[in-house]
Amino acid sequence: MSHSRQSAKKAGEVCVRGRPREFDTDTVLTHASQQFWDHGYHATSIDDLCKATGVLRGSLYGVFGDKHGIMLAALDHYAQGAVARLAQRLSATAEPQQALRDALLHYARVSCALSGRRSCFITNTTLEMQPDDEQLRERVASIQRRMATLLAAAVIRGQASGAFDSTLDEQAVGDFLLCVMQGLRVMGRVAHTEDALTGIVDVAMRALT
Repeated sequence: MSHSRQSAKKAGEVCVRGRPREFDTDTVLTHASQQFWDHGYHATSIDDLCKATGVLRGSLYGVFGDKHGIMLAALDHYAQGAVARLAQRLSATAEPQQALRDALLHYARVSCALSGRRSCFITNTTLEMQPDDEQLRERVASIQRRMATLLAAAVIRGQASGAFDSTLDEQAVGDFLLCVMQGLRVMGRVAHTEDALTGIVDVAMRALT
């Protein structure tokens, strides 16, 4: 669990303005991330978050500080699940090459299913992020590093099995595959077909052999 989520969870376990906690932190962050995901950070107001979560403004402020704090905690909450799901797909019992291809194809399918504004919460946040928002930049960079590390580990497994070129630098390839994943997300926003995105995945896989 990230430091911010630990802090939010701890805050949620104490009294807010002398009253017992009235909400489950994880549930609130799930609803908050959905609101930010659907509408973006700047278009989401505190009133929107109160309505989405069913929690009063004072209680939200008491746990998360302000709207920016809610956004950071919501992104951490969402990213924890997203990174865990990627790790699970990459560690599947299939051969390393197939497991990696299936993981990338998942993003192709999801990108088409979520075409339009909604896309991916992490990708949307990255695209909307302001250059002077250092806290959010660090959060996004941390999420990207975790994903790239998982992808690099998948490349190493593929190299060990003989499926991938052993001379490739696994860290550079991990970054490359992260770019492919993010690119699939962005292209899915403009209604590319699943076949077209699958073709991109196949080109990426050929680059590893």
